[in-house]
Amino acid sequence: MEKQENTVELMTFDVVKFDITRAEIAEISQKGMALEIKDLDDKAGFEAVHIALMDVVHRCAFIEKQGLAYRRKALDWNKAVLAEEKDLLGLFQPVRDHLTDEKARVVEEKARIKAEAEAKIAAIIQARVNRLFTMGCRFDGMNYTYGSIVAPQALIKVCTDDQFEEFCRKIAEVIEGELAAKAAEEAARKVEADRLAKITEEQGRVAAEQAKERERLAAEGKAIQDEKDRLAREAKAAQDAILKVEQDKLRAAELEKAKAEAAEKARLAEIERVRLEAEEKIRKEEKARIAAERKAQRRPDKEKLLEYARAITDIPQPSLKHDEFIALLVTTTNEIGKTLADLNKRMEEM
Repeated sequence: MEKQENTVELMTFDVVKFDITRAEIAEISQKGMALEIKDLDDKAGFEAVHIALMDVVHRCAFIEKQGLAYRRKALDWNKAVLAEEKDLLGLFQPVRDHLTDEKARVVEEKARIKAEAEAKIAAIIQARVNRLFTMGCRFDGMNYTYGSIVAPQALIKVCTDDQFEEFCRKIAEVIEGELAAKAAEEAARKVEADRLAKITEEQGRVAAEQAKERERLAAEGKAIQDEKDRLAREAKAAQDAILKVEQDKLRAAELEKAKAEAAEKARLAEIERVRLEAEEKIRKEEKARIAAERKAQRRPDKEKLLEYARAITDIPQPSLKHDEFIALLVTTTNEIGKTLADLNKRMEEM
């Protein structure tokens, strides 16, 4: 439990003294390090770890608060107070990490088990959807259809394997009829295609002879153009070589000037960077300290709200028979899931 806050008056600049000893911290740490959560159902162990963690957090917050009081009393003592504060907090850190890890391990395992169960259900539904699409079904956002056969999305999600297989069997019967009709049409098309192929073959022979003559003329024209291009490239290469020599001289002079200017800019920039980094470090350290104190004060409410969200998630779903109630249950479950996801996301940011 948090110790009652007292006003501390320092009588000398030689001693920095907090209202807690290393012996007390060692005793608290020893008790905390001995705490363990045996399994997911060990509520007593979980509660003991939670209480011990909150006690350590409150004591650390009290040390930080008392350290701030010392610094305000005597700026000259600031360095000594900070050193002692850091040392005391460092003594608490192992037990604080241990208790935090113990608690997190159980929370994470519960989340993993839930996610694994949801993933299995999602995999079954996705396999059904993939099979329907493979068979050629269409989906309009609410129903899967193949011709006149219709199945609501909600039904596909909750029906038994036998019911789903019966739906697929009906689709397969329709597909078999379509394939038979398609085979008859394909036979008629083949007869016509054979007739047109003979005509196309003769036309192709004539076209090949004409293409051969065009290729011969094109080859002669290309040879003439290639020679013209070669002469033009040689003339341009000679002109480019002369221009490059002049450009290299000018570029070398500009490069030396740019290097000198860049070196001076870099020196000034480094001085400014060091100054800004020092100021930013001081600002971030103060901001982090304030944020940590505020987070510790808000943690109990946050954990209570998280426990409330988990309790809602663990409520079992009723077993329904009628499609309209099943669909309503799915919609309600999705809305609750979205709300809880938004709640968890917002609390992670707090």
